[in-house]
Amino acid sequence: MNEAELAMENGEQTHRVLSLLGIARRAGELIFGQDQVIGALKKKKRLFIVWTADCSQAVIRKIEPLLEKRSISCVLKDVSRENLGRSLGVQCAQIAALPVEGGFAKKLTELLHSGGRCEYE
Repeated sequence: MNEAELAMENGEQTHRVLSLLGIARRAGELIFGQDQVIGALKKKKRLFIVWTADCSQAVIRKIEPLLEKRSISCVLKDVSRENLGRSLGVQCAQIAALPVEGGFAKKLTELLHSGGRCEYE
């Protein structure tokens, strides 16, 4: 599994990441919620997965075994379930994913790498 942790230095970068995820949802590209993400992973889809800082260990334990080396996960250290949910138009969300090959995932990668805030293992 490729994993990254992101500590966003200022609110502007956090806002840009959450806005991009909201736009991806409205465009129908974002997968969010543990059941939907698990379903996509079982179909062997390559995903860029975003976890919130307060994502439950139960969800992490369910999803980690399904991750392949081709999928990427990133922990947003400064984002809570409520913050992510609000940006997606729901009460709360702790995990979301984008297809790796899509333009939204590429843009998200660029945002996370700006300022050297994202490191992959």
